[in-house]
Amino acid sequence: MRHDGSVELIAHRGGNERHLLGPALAVADTVELDVHLFWFRLEVRHAKALWPFPVFWEKWHLMPNVPRPPLGTILEAAPDDAHLWFDLKGFSTRLPRRLLGEIHDRPHITASCRSWWALRPLRRVARIRTLWSIANRQQLWLVERLSFADLGDGIVMQERLATAEVLSRLRPRASTVIVWGVHDLDRALELHQLGVSGIIADDLDLLADVRRHIALTEGPDGTDL
Repeated sequence: MRHDGSVELIAHRGGNERHLLGPALAVADTVELDVHLFWFRLEVRHAKALWPFPVFWEKWHLMPNVPRPPLGTILEAAPDDAHLWFDLKGFSTRLPRRLLGEIHDRPHITASCRSWWALRPLRRVARIRTLWSIANRQQLWLVERLSFADLGDGIVMQERLATAEVLSRLRPRASTVIVWGVHDLDRALELHQLGVSGIIADDLDLLADVRRHIALTEGPDGTDL
């Protein structure tokens, strides 16, 4: 999480395996990992399961030999001062409650979920940043019309939804707006100019390029040089 006025750079799936943590932490401000509750165990993976069987798929393709490290092994490998972002994959509040039991008193934590109600147990913990996840236009439509809803600490949304008009409507209600699915430098810099709080990308080289470009064009407080 950045506090100097610049954009927060987040490594997508950067914590899904132990060996990915080091390279991700060397580049990004925050490392994201995907957490599932599967047969009473918190495990880290992006692929979905054909529950109750240990058969996994992604983008409608079966995924053999999916790494499924227990969350505990990732937490053991992550430095105590690392900012970890847990993207919760599920509908039940059992998942965030189990997560609370695993992270103990780690100080730098973000949690997001597309099942917005599942964030309730985490929103009671002041040190945890909670973000509503918006993946499609239907969810965006719903959020914009739930004008009475408390969006917690903000939202994280798919980059294709992040237009100037949408961001201007959301900003009064969401102090933090982060986007995921960014794949090229021009789009990342465009989003930065639109005022997003953070950018999530798989490509660590892209995140490094974004940081270098911003450092060359802006001062430490985010103002133009």
